[in-house]
Amino acid sequence: MDLSMNLIKADLIMAKQGMEQYRSHEIKQIKNLAAYHLQQAVEKLIKIQIYRSGVPYENREVYVHDLTRLIHYADTLEFGVSIPAIVRDQAIMITDWEANGRYDIHFSVRISTLEKIFAVVDTWYQELKKKGFH
Repeated sequence: MDLSMNLIKADLIMAKQGMEQYRSHEIKQIKNLAAYHLQQAVEKLIKIQIYRSGVPYENREVYVHDLTRLIHYADTLEFGVSIPAIVRDQAIMITDWEANGRYDIHFSVRISTLEKIFAVVDTWYQELKKKGFH
């Protein structure tokens, strides 16, 4: 399996646009979908590093949405995965955005939380681009 940084950028764009639309229209479901796309960007930023690391990996260990599990697996591969501390610290919360952001009508995340995580993830994306990920 392979990923493109453009797929990840698309998730970041969707998250940013969702946050902007929420600020303009205050439709909770748009904010929730922004959370989903932000979770997807995090997941893909970890996976692209695994795929491009050159180390052998187990597909079944990578085909997960649970960020805590994915981060642990990437760490065990010992290739030097880059993951911001806040993503590591908030992995359980961000993982919840994958399904809850799309399906749970009672789900809600603070816009300030999304904006904070977005800023970190966008910077992380840019850092990986500078390292040659494409």
